[in-house]
Amino acid sequence: MKKFAIFGCGFWSQFQLGGWQELQDNQCVALYNRTRSKAEALAKRFNIPKVYSDPEALLKKEDIDFIDIVTDVDTHAQFVELAARYKKDVICQKTNGARLENSQTHDAGNA
Repeated sequence: MKKFAIFGCGFWSQFQLGGWQELQDNQCVALYNRTRSKAEALAKRFNIPKVYSDPEALLKKEDIDFIDIVTDVDTHAQFVELAARYKKDVICQKTNGARLENSQTHDAGNA
């Protein structure tokens, strides 16, 4: 069983979670969103046990295998780099940024 967290609880996160629930051998154990009330509402809807408004606190406390990043594009690089510091795999549906230098985070885990 792979355990994971979702970063970002906006519009697209409901579709990500719906897709994950159709698959076997995975469990979303926590949500992060800068606005905690959004994370709480999504957690209630999808029966997810924990919510965080601090991404680093989530990474310190939760035993997860990977993170699914569903935030705005301009935040992807910082979350990919944060995940790399904690040795967590990342799924990120969109580009890591609108600028070339932000798209270089694919090497973050090699640092």
